[in-house]
Amino acid sequence: MKARARKLSRGVWLWPTISILMLAGMVSEARTHVQPTEAEPHLRRCRQAIAAFPMTIQTPSGTWTGMDKPVPEPAIKLLRPNGEPLSRDYVNDETRQTVSLLIVNCKDARYLEGHYPKNCYPAQGEREIEEEPRTWQLPHIELRGMEYHFAPKSPTDQGQVVYSFFVMPLVPDRTVSHKELDGVICPDIDSVRKSGEDYQRRYYGAAEFQLVTGPLMSSQERDRALIDLLSPNEKLLWTLENRPNAGGT
Repeated sequence: MKARARKLSRGVWLWPTISILMLAGMVSEARTHVQPTEAEPHLRRCRQAIAAFPMTIQTPSGTWTGMDKPVPEPAIKLLRPNGEPLSRDYVNDETRQTVSLLIVNCKDARYLEGHYPKNCYPAQGEREIEEEPRTWQLPHIELRGMEYHFAPKSPTDQGQVVYSFFVMPLVPDRTVSHKELDGVICPDIDSVRKSGEDYQRRYYGAAEFQLVTGPLMSSQERDRALIDLLSPNEKLLWTLENRPNAGGT
């Protein structure tokens, strides 16, 4: 009887001890999770950098002058952006060419799904007729993106050509899945989906760039416009990648 009592006594103390150890382990593991407050300094820098994108950009091929245009309310509701997206037409004072630039940063990468060109433009009645992987070289950054062509919606419409790429931020001091997505530029939505599935990445969000032109501009002219607008503004890309000191600035 005494032996049985000792065993029962040990059992009484054993389970609370195990429970305490398990709880301590859960608390310790939870401390390794990214919390929304940890990502806020990065998101704040992103908001400020997008808001500071210049209205006038001087380049060897001419001065590009911008004019803001409103983002439709349905798009705002879809994107739930981190701050006001940049939606701006730029006109080159030498060539008189016009391009549209969109830059949007979201707190959750998954919010960009609906704005992915292969989803967004067909939803507005535009039929995709061609796509091609592209690479553009800035002074210090290589941009890997996609080029999409959409057919005219009506006899009076010319159709559109869209350059698109996504920016994935570095998540500091955490073990995350898909390390290859830390602070990189990606061409399509697959990388964004992977990032959004990882709760360790989720709060750091992601960004998308689109350059939209008519089909009458040549590929070389479109490339020149993209490089003209972004080359003097590489710091914005580093900020969105969560690499504020990249490039030695």
